[in-house]
Amino acid sequence: MSVLVSRSVVMVAVTIMAACLPCAARSEEPAMPRITLPSPMKHPCLACTPEELGRLQAAWKGRGAAHDVVAALVARADKVAGKAIVFPPRGGQHNQWYQCDACQMALKTVDEAHHRCPKCGKVYTGEPYDDVIFERQHYVILKGMIDCAWAGAITGERRYSEHAAAVLKGYSERYAKYPYHTNNWKDARSKSGGHIFEQTLNEAAQFSLEIGPAFDLVLGSRVLSDAEAKAVRDGLVRPMIENIARNQSGKSNWQSWHNAAMVWGGALLGEAAWVERAVSDPANGFDFQMKASVSADGMWYENSWGYHFYTLSALVATAEPARRLGLDLWKRPEFRKMFTLSARYAMPDGSLPRFGDDVNTKAAGDGRLLECAWNATREPALAALLPDKPSWESVLFGREPEAAPRRPAPGGSEVFRGAGHAVLRTKGEAGLAAAFTFGPYGGFHGHLDKLSFVFFGYGKELGVDPGRAASQAYRLPVHGNWYKATVGHNAVLVDGLSQEPVEGKCELFAANDSCAAALASCDAAYKGVRHRRLLVIMPSYLLVLDELAAGSERRFDWTYHNRGSAARCEAAAGEVPADWKMVGREYLKGARGGRTDGAVRVEFAGDEVSTWLAVAAAAGTQVVTADGVGASVEDRVPLAIVSRTGRSARFAAVLEPVRKGGRPVVESVAIEEGADGLVIKVRQGGVEDLFSLGRDGGMRVSTGGREVLSAPKP
Repeated sequence: MSVLVSRSVVMVAVTIMAACLPCAARSEEPAMPRITLPSPMKHPCLACTPEELGRLQAAWKGRGAAHDVVAALVARADKVAGKAIVFPPRGGQHNQWYQCDACQMALKTVDEAHHRCPKCGKVYTGEPYDDVIFERQHYVILKGMIDCAWAGAITGERRYSEHAAAVLKGYSERYAKYPYHTNNWKDARSKSGGHIFEQTLNEAAQFSLEIGPAFDLVLGSRVLSDAEAKAVRDGLVRPMIENIARNQSGKSNWQSWHNAAMVWGGALLGEAAWVERAVSDPANGFDFQMKASVSADGMWYENSWGYHFYTLSALVATAEPARRLGLDLWKRPEFRKMFTLSARYAMPDGSLPRFGDDVNTKAAGDGRLLECAWNATREPALAALLPDKPSWESVLFGREPEAAPRRPAPGGSEVFRGAGHAVLRTKGEAGLAAAFTFGPYGGFHGHLDKLSFVFFGYGKELGVDPGRAASQAYRLPVHGNWYKATVGHNAVLVDGLSQEPVEGKCELFAANDSCAAALASCDAAYKGVRHRRLLVIMPSYLLVLDELAAGSERRFDWTYHNRGSAARCEAAAGEVPADWKMVGREYLKGARGGRTDGAVRVEFAGDEVSTWLAVAAAAGTQVVTADGVGASVEDRVPLAIVSRTGRSARFAAVLEPVRKGGRPVVESVAIEEGADGLVIKVRQGGVEDLFSLGRDGGMRVSTGGREVLSAPKP
């Protein structure tokens, strides 16, 4: 079958091969069918099929919830159609610049040219601060454009399509004239920049989500003359795609968006080679990314749920226009797994563990993406995740949402060896859950957090991973010295320093309804230091055991952050020594310190739930309590650091959440070394729980002499 290329009307054969399965199975994967790009195309054909557009039109003419969804878009279009379009004088800039350098806080907008720090009051003006506002204005213009493009296609009213066409023509006249710039704003040599936006990432995303679909819809409305359509192709579509394609990014979410833009741009230009490149480029294409960037479990390699879903948006923006061209990318098993994985990580409050650069991602994910996946695959596991109310996508695809959707039952404990996580749950009254990370380093958006964990109880987040600043403070010291640094996590530091970017391994996992355990190790985070950590979740508490060994004397800093108003500890009643060094110490407030040879007890006081930490005794223990950084430098999260010095160290700790008005029942925690290995004893309410970790790698848990979990050597 041949491909018709609009610019030359030359027949060019194109075959797009499948290359996403593991090598052992790839030879059995049939070749992708050839596709045809008709010239001229009958638009719209990429943003929707005629049948899909017909559903939207029928909803607009009808009544009920589906009509209301479409009417909401038309109402948004009414607010901009026919209004003057005021284009910014130049391209926009990354939000990371919209920060006070001294206070490391997001700025507040006074007006387009004045931006005030809410803490110190300093007013910033000029580049790059003004340019952040320009970026927001570009987003608003493009959002109004796509709304009008859809409104015109649905209602048939030219005024909507004419507004969208005016935006497209305006940007085609300006794109090359806007100065080329990057997210570093002064670095014009990098291939990562653009003209409307500061990154090929942003330009590719906006092209895939707004510019490409709007052009496809407007071409169908026939409000552009042939000369005007050619001007948009030559002045906007082609230069944007060519600029994006220069920045080959390989294993990255950037490349996922680049690929989406090349599918849209290639189809709109009538040049199938762009589509082939987006799918089959051996070092950058969709197929490559499925092989190189998605774990066996279905987790995007950056190990951040925020970027997992961000990348899924790009992959859907690639697969959907491809589907409408007759190219099925949805058959990729790795791609399908990416949609169903998140439900298995759900914490008790419906959130996902905030590992890596993330803010607050919900396990339900993005309903828009789920609708696309369900429509294309009818994957049974997706049915229970679909939204229960009509949305744009459900109307587009003709799905009637269930009034009472079948929500998946809370899962049990599970280990994800490919992604490098273990999720531990119990069915006790507190509904405790923990997520433990030991897997590959996630690159730019990954953190130095090997063997760290988060902890939930009574439906609330307790043990905190800070993720990233809500204001995207990537360029500021607080990002590298807190959010990304090991000190910001529930981990063990050595000599107060951050880990190296490395990978750990899971050595043991075992679980039942009342108890779950995971043991992981990492010997490369600190040179010459071996570390293994055991987490065991019981109905009313979480046990954390750490063993560290080094070739010379080191300081081992056991660090834990918990939501609450304060961390209270009798052993930390004095001043912290001035020479006590810790990466990120500058972000600690209210620090108190002290030394003890006895057990350490810390109360993390909360309004509804308080968490009590008990750490087994060891001679010469140093304790520091303080509060650190949460979503911003103003959002404070209490923490405790328990430090021991030597060639080795052990920490046996229990975290017990207690409702308001209650008291902890854990009386003591002790660690003993016997002939067969280690035994941790936790006494609560007159009952002793024993955790035996054998030298052979096996483990047993007993309560009051009754065995509740046994895990033989792997």
